[in-house]
Amino acid sequence: MSTPVLAESVKDLRLSVNGETRRYVVVTPDGVTTPAPTVIALHGAAQTPESFRAYFGLDDAAAKHGFVAVYPEGEGRTWNDGRPAAMRLKMMLRPGDDVAFLVALARRLAADGFADPNRIYLTGISNGGFMVQRMACEHTELFAAYSAIMSTAPANYREECQPSRPISIQFIHGTGDSVIGYGGFWTPLGSTLSAPDSARLYAALDGCGPAKASKLPDLAPGDGTTAVVSRWDECRDGSAVELITIERGGHQSPAMVETKPDLATPFLGLRSHDIDAGEEIWRFMSVYGGLPAAPPPVVPPRKPKPKPAASGAAAKPAPASATPADGGKPPAAKPPASAAKPQGASAAPPSASAGAASGAAGQRGISAQ
Repeated sequence: MSTPVLAESVKDLRLSVNGETRRYVVVTPDGVTTPAPTVIALHGAAQTPESFRAYFGLDDAAAKHGFVAVYPEGEGRTWNDGRPAAMRLKMMLRPGDDVAFLVALARRLAADGFADPNRIYLTGISNGGFMVQRMACEHTELFAAYSAIMSTAPANYREECQPSRPISIQFIHGTGDSVIGYGGFWTPLGSTLSAPDSARLYAALDGCGPAKASKLPDLAPGDGTTAVVSRWDECRDGSAVELITIERGGHQSPAMVETKPDLATPFLGLRSHDIDAGEEIWRFMSVYGGLPAAPPPVVPPRKPKPKPAASGAAAKPAPASATPADGGKPPAAKPPASAAKPQGASAAPPSASAGAASGAAGQRGISAQ
């Protein structure tokens, strides 16, 4: 087992997977004791870990809430996501084995003492968001929760996504996205679902109840955007599905912290400052994973009442021991089949106060959709 350490570090590391040397950057905020909750963040097409890290703003949430942020690099700076090959940017590039890479990366982070293996989460934007969904469908058990930003579900997932357990997944998408359309898009070679239909797909897979929606406060009126959150609760095994719609938002992740946008971002539409992607990701994800719920206390069996005395004879005392008749030990109480997890944006996570910085989200008056 690794020894917990206190460190502030940015490490540029390598991992060999199927003959390929793959790269990833690990950011451990000052004062964070490892192993810690870990969020793996997948960049968009053509980004590097450095440019994505500067644009995304996840480090601020990591420092505030005490988790490790990891930025892997796709082969050729793209990811082999789950869309049909003709729709993917990798169709003309040398394909890297990105699924094997992310599986190996999660295991390496745990083995090297960075990550709590029960609390590893996966998020991504655009091409990276599509890759998040591929991992959710193919390796559901590997990550505690998922967040896909600026990406919708490939239409082929209606048949092909067969997760091994319910998927807790969040979507964040702008209605004015001209790159990955909020309403989905169709080509003769493949199509994607709309953002609402994508969320409904996973809600159906999770056996969720009906969605509830609420409008979020317009904290930055000058940015030209507003936000609405739709959430599906009452899902199997305590899972949940969430869609944050950024009205008029472009192909941008929302941010309330200072970032260093890529050169192309001014041409990608409006960027919302009403919510922060890092805070919303952590608010949603942090209630999943962690240690199993403690079993209920063992209640010893009641002692039998003494029988009434017959014909004036003294009643026999009940046995002093609670040992079962077969001489074995009393059976231990079984833990509940599924531990109840807090649900909703205002739920407090098991460790850090993940909902605090998303106070607007935590005060949502939710009405049936």
